This record gives sequence, C-alpha cells and structure tokens, in this order.
Amino acid sequence: MHHPIWIRGLLCCAVFILMGSAPANAQNETDIEELKRKIQLLEAKLHEQNVREAELVERLEILDEKISLSKNLLHKLQQEIEARKIAIDSLQALRAEIVRKMERLKSVMAKRMVGMYKYGRISLVEMLFRVQSLQEMRVWVEYQRRLTENDARNIQNYKRQQETLQNTQQAIEEALQKRIELLALKKTEQARLQKDRAEKKRLLKTIRKDRRHYRRQIENYQKAIAEIQKLIASSEEERNQGPSHQAFAPELDFAGLKGKLPWPVKGEVVRHYGPYKHPVLKTVTNNLGIDIRVDMGAEVQAVAEGRVTAITWQRGRGNLIIINHGGGYYTVYTHLDEIYVDLQQIVQAGDIIGRIGESGTFEFPVLHFQVWHKFTHLDPMAWLSK
Repeated sequence: MHHPIWIRGLLCCAVFILMGSAPANAQNETDIEELKRKIQLLEAKLHEQNVREAELVERLEILDEKISLSKNLLHKLQQEIEARKIAIDSLQALRAEIVRKMERLKSVMAKRMVGMYKYGRISLVEMLFRVQSLQEMRVWVEYQRRLTENDARNIQNYKRQQETLQNTQQAIEEALQKRIELLALKKTEQARLQKDRAEKKRLLKTIRKDRRHYRRQIENYQKAIAEIQKLIASSEEERNQGPSHQAFAPELDFAGLKGKLPWPVKGEVVRHYGPYKHPVLKTVTNNLGIDIRVDMGAEVQAVAEGRVTAITWQRGRGNLIIINHGGGYYTVYTHLDEIYVDLQQIVQAGDIIGRIGESGTFEFPVLHFQVWHKFTHLDPMAWLSK
C-alpha cells in the first residue's frame, strides 16, 4: 500500500536530518579525536620534561603548541555543539508535525467510529429491499468497499506515524545526550586552556630576561623562514609545470597592485622590514616582513585574490597561512589563532582568513606579514596602501 504524499515527505525529512549531515559530522568528529590525540602527546612531553627538568624555553614552546591545539579543539567542539543543536531543533519540529498529523487522523477516526455507533451499517439484506435498481446496488457495494479500505488505510497510517514518532524521539534523545557530552568536554578543555595560559604566563615571567630564550626564538624564526621558502618552492614548481597542474591565474595582476593593497589587519607596525637590533641579545637580525601590533582575536584578511597553498604550524610563529596570488607572488600571515580557510581554497581581497592568537608572541599580539616574489622577500610597506 502506498504512503500518502505528506507521510513520504516527513519520512524523507527524517532521513535527511538523521543521515544528510553524517559525512560532515563524521569529519568533524575525526578532527576532534585527532586534536585530542595530539594534545595528549604534548601533555606526555610536558610530563617528561617535569621529570628530567628540561629547559624552560623548550617547555614554553611545547606549551605554546598545546594552547594552539586546545583552541582548535574548542573551535571544533563548538561547531559540533551548534550542529547538534540545529539537528535537535529540526527533529523537534518534525516530531511536532507528526503529532499534529496524528491528532488530525485520530479525530477523523473518532468521528468515523461515532458515526458507526450511532447509525450502524445497513446489512446486505436490508439494502436488497431498499435499492430500486441494480445500479444503486453497485454504487452501494462500491461505497462500502472504499469505506472499508479507507478505514484500513487510516489505521495503517496511524501505526506508521507512531513508529516514525518513536524513531524521531529516539534520535532527539541521542542527539541531546551527545550534545551534553560535548558541552562537558568543552568545559573540561576550557579549564585546561586557562591552566595552560596561566602556566605560560608564569614561564614568561621567569625567562623574559633569559638570553637562551631569545637565542632559541631567533633559531625558530630562521627555521620558519627556511620552511616558508620550501613551501613557496613547492608551489612554484607546480606553477612552472603549466596549466595542466592547475596553476592559479587571478583576474588582476598582483604586480599592478603595488602600493594599493589593503592592510591585512588594523594596527601599528612595531617592527619594520629589514635589519633590526635585538633589544636583549644586541645582535642584528633580518626581519623578512613587518610585525603589526593588534588586539588579541583581531580578524586577518587576505590582501588580494589568491589560492591558499599552505596551512601549517611553526614554533615561534604559531599557525601560518601562505596565499599564492599568481605570477610568482605570495603573501604570508603568521601568529594566527583560528583559521577560517582550507588548503587550495580561492580567496578574494578582504576575505577573513583567520584571527590573531598568542602562539609565539611573548609581549603582545602581532601579525607577522610577508610578501614574496618567487624566492625573493619584499618590503610589505611598499605594497600596502599608504
């Protein structure tokens, strides 16, 4: 027997709600488990350091990475919590619709039963004496057949609705339980993050005048530069292999945007491009970009159309994004906390790609911003609008 159209629609809706977002939820849950695994590994490293009393600098670096991963985990948890809430709201709306349909059907069936009780059914013998012709008899028989089929159909529909309602209620309870578990995990991670931040603050006070700390910081920067060059080289190799390798071709020529690029963030430039004297070590170090002081959590935007060719994490720099603008031009954004773009994603000028965090920052939040042409680093101030 065929379901009525509205029943089929509700069933399809239930299936969509329960199954439609499964791939996204599955990926998010996989990311959450992977982040939890990485955090546990770092916790083991921190515990190992306590045992062997390793250098505070190394402990600070591990702690910095753990804070970054914890924030990513909290972001994923929040996404999953919101997704569960949307699913619960949809399921509750579906449940309410099923209940309304069931109430209407119960009303129809009740009226039918009352009518049968009051007037009963005319027997076949009585009908033979009442009808005036064979045609009237045929009409009466057809009417009784349809009435019986309709009664049976209403009963079956009501049973199916009860089953759908039961399944929907079970799905709601499971989603609510999962959301409660996620909220509890989020609360635990937030407490852990606060503890790690307090530990980082304490360590910073201890090592702020430790020359070994600053030497290690410079070493990390040098390693970060080498990694950026390697990532750009990989992208350039792809570009030189021709269109068949999906080289990025922007609508605007990046070279023509010199002196016109929007700023990636609003803030004050606290360290310019080129050589600068380290305030503690008194050594001269070359800055390959500019450092812009901003508020914690400030949004970072892409300065031009491009493709995201690298997303990684570096000691001393935190999360890093490289955008390929075509023609061998690249921009680099570091010290990010949250990342809002995916690898190989096409972005436009002004698109928000992330937020500034605390990874690798020991005085105040900054965005470190670089501009490259192939393997040559350029002064970003010459490219940004005045």
